[in-house]
Amino acid sequence: FVDAYIKTEANRLNYIRQNQKLLRVEKYKGLMDHLASENTDPQFTPGQPFILPSTFSGSPRNMHQNYQDAMAIVRKYGKPDLFITMTCNPKWEEITENLHKGQTSEFRPDLVARVFHLKLKQLLQDICKEHILGIPLAKIHVIEFQKRGLPHAHILLILAEEHKPKTTELIDKIVCAEIPDIQKFPRLHSIVAKHMIHGPCNNTTLNLPCMVSGKCSKEFPKSFQNETIQNCDGYPKYRRRDNGVGTLSHGKIINNSWVVPYNPFLLLKYNSHINVEVCASIKSVKYLFKYVYKGHDCANVLITEHKTSQHDEIKTFTDSRYVTAPEAAWRLNAFEMHHQTHTIQRLEVHLPDEQSIVFHPKNITIAVETAKTKDTTLTAWFKLNAEHPPANSILYIDIPMYYTFNKKQRQWKQRKTENNKTIGRIVFKT
Repeated sequence: FVDAYIKTEANRLNYIRQNQKLLRVEKYKGLMDHLASENTDPQFTPGQPFILPSTFSGSPRNMHQNYQDAMAIVRKYGKPDLFITMTCNPKWEEITENLHKGQTSEFRPDLVARVFHLKLKQLLQDICKEHILGIPLAKIHVIEFQKRGLPHAHILLILAEEHKPKTTELIDKIVCAEIPDIQKFPRLHSIVAKHMIHGPCNNTTLNLPCMVSGKCSKEFPKSFQNETIQNCDGYPKYRRRDNGVGTLSHGKIINNSWVVPYNPFLLLKYNSHINVEVCASIKSVKYLFKYVYKGHDCANVLITEHKTSQHDEIKTFTDSRYVTAPEAAWRLNAFEMHHQTHTIQRLEVHLPDEQSIVFHPKNITIAVETAKTKDTTLTAWFKLNAEHPPANSILYIDIPMYYTFNKKQRQWKQRKTENNKTIGRIVFKT
């Protein structure tokens, strides 16, 4: 699976290398200056090459654009209310029942990817259609793959005003951070003990991933709380009573201070690690969204000769690439790596004759002539305001709600009805 996907990705990267290396991007005014110059060197080509564009899924520019799109949703609807992380359980019956004798889930990355895709689809159905956590105004989710290969999803929810977890009573209804009584809830107790216990870690187990400078980076064990405290540095302190209820984990008795927050309904239905957190403050917004779009952890070392310049983004991307078999199976099946409930219309802002255009070095004159008559979203908006007075009262950033941009005609066309699922954002170029 990894070999098959890497061949597919290599073909796409090879296409970019062979077909994009002759393209240059430059401001329109810069091209005009280049043509007007009398001492133009015929060997010189203006602008910078497109090495790895934002259209390539997983590239740094692609991740950055997705992050900016997500922040546009926050600008319109406010901070996310819930942060949910779902990790694949390789012991799901749908996986184990379809393994051959002697096989483990590691032998069937296709099965792991397909089953997780179906489970995630059902989870999103429960959240967005059944409204089990409240009515969502917006949702964003991103798929990530752990180093051991298991897929997991990061889901950010922005809830309607009447369903926001503003009170401790509502927070306690959504999130639990305690071990359930084994007599009253035996199945839930078993699932929490298997999937929702952190560690246990301590100063002597420094080789654990969570340990940094002798301390747990996740701040476990947590302190006991008789009542939930709404906001402590962006997150609530959930109720963790010292009620004597515990469970056995790795030969140690574990109490409520080691429990990862969860939702009992989701845990019982999906039988996997599903961490549910309430976002109590706007301070957590950028951290959450950057965490969702952070990509793989990697380090890349480059040795170059003195006074030489090597700018090969494709090579940098492939040298830092880490692909597991379930990720390869997921991508070969063309499952979504990212989804959001709203369409983001990217709006350009530029000074006169300084819009960016893409051109071929041998056709600079044609590119300049074409750019003269080719409106951007900004110049087309100016014309819209001059020709259509009702647009005068609408801000540029809100125009996509009422008008759609026709890319062929390069004009804004009025929508028949207002579209609240389209959000405009100013392009931040890298």
